[in-house]
Amino acid sequence: TGKGLWEFDITWNPFNMFEQGQSYVVLGYGLTDKLDIHGYYSIHTEGFHTYYAGLFYQFLRSEKMDLATAVGMRTNRGNKNSDLFLPQLLYTIKLKDGYSVGGSFVNIMSHLNQSMSLAMDVALFIPLNRYLSLPNLIKDLKLGVGLFNPVTNSRIDPGRFIPTYSIDIKFGFDRKN
Repeated sequence: TGKGLWEFDITWNPFNMFEQGQSYVVLGYGLTDKLDIHGYYSIHTEGFHTYYAGLFYQFLRSEKMDLATAVGMRTNRGNKNSDLFLPQLLYTIKLKDGYSVGGSFVNIMSHLNQSMSLAMDVALFIPLNRYLSLPNLIKDLKLGVGLFNPVTNSRIDPGRFIPTYSIDIKFGFDRKN
C-alpha cells in the first residue's frame, strides 16, 4: 500500500445475483513501504460471513514486477472455524500506462490442520485515474476484473474458476499537511 496510506477494495454481489459470488471489503494500511496490515470482511451467498486479518510483506519491487507474501487467519462467524492462510504468494506484473495483472496463490490450512487445495486468482487492473479526475485524498483508483477459484466453496467444482471484479481505492494524505 505504501507507508501511511490506506487501501480499500470493494466487491459487491448485489442481491446475490451471482450464485457463487460474495460481497466483501478489503482494508490495508501501510506500516512501512514493505509491510502492511490487511484484512477483509466477506458476506457469502450461502448465508455465512467470514473475516480475515493478517500481515503482508513485499519482498520485491521492480519496474516490471512486485512480489509479496502474507500470513493471516480467516474465521467463519457462523461456526467459529478458523483457517490459516500460509504461505501466500502475491504478484503484480506491471504493464504499460498503469495497467497491471495481479493475483495470488494461497495455501489454506483448515481448522483441522489439513491443507486444502491451493486457492488462486488472477485479474487485470485498469487504472481509472487515467480516465477520471480524482480528489487529492484518493491516490489511486483501479477496476480489477479477473478469475478466482474458491477452494472452500462446496458448491463449486474443484479447479473451477469464477469471474470476479473489484474497485480498488488507495487513500492518503500529503505528508506536507
